[in-house]
Amino acid sequence: MKKLDNFLNELKKIFPNRLKSVFIYGAKAHLEPKELDSDINLMVITDTLNGEDVKEVSAAAKKWMGTGLFDKKNPEPVFMGEDEWMNSSDVYAMEYSDIIKNHKILYGENLICSINVKKEDLRLQCETETKNLLMRFRSHYLLNADSVLNIQKSIVPVTKSFIAIFKAILELNDITVQKSPYEIINKIHEITAIDKKLFEKLLCIKENHCKLNKKETYEISDRIISELTKLLEYVNNI
Repeated sequence: MKKLDNFLNELKKIFPNRLKSVFIYGAKAHLEPKELDSDINLMVITDTLNGEDVKEVSAAAKKWMGTGLFDKKNPEPVFMGEDEWMNSSDVYAMEYSDIIKNHKILYGENLICSINVKKEDLRLQCETETKNLLMRFRSHYLLNADSVLNIQKSIVPVTKSFIAIFKAILELNDITVQKSPYEIINKIHEITAIDKKLFEKLLCIKENHCKLNKKETYEISDRIISELTKLLEYVNNI
């Protein structure tokens, strides 16, 4: 992919002799280069990282993300200094656990192989993320109960978050699944008795295959709160 190659070359120029590692993580990590056209999650690790570095790389990063109307869009790349990367697996246990399983080194050292995620750190972050998700959605519902449109807008972010939480729960239970979110839901249903149909419906909405009317929006919102409460109780007892 030309855009990826260009960004990598820019990073080498900006951080000569300081660029430690660049890798793709997440769902696109196992794709072939010709399939990498957009929505690519990138991690950039340098020896150190200060404010001047951030300023220096800003233009290249925004170009990589795509600023034009017809540009292929990518998420904001994550930048870390090497020490920060090596010392953050406890705080970002869910993210690191997923990166260990889904990554592709593009440049430099493999700084992933030496990372160890402790189960207690993973469980704690899983609990925190579940509780935060419940609190955020409940607060959004409270403030927007009179606006069906605003409630509907909050459903896709919830869907993205619960998939990450589900993956962490499976990891805590030493269960390996394929990358399909529907398979993830099936496995979670087996061990937690979540409302499988609800989460499949949420995925359908996220993928733009389903639409909600006013009545369905309120029904699903009520069920989301109930299911997140149930899920939080499960994580608390792991």
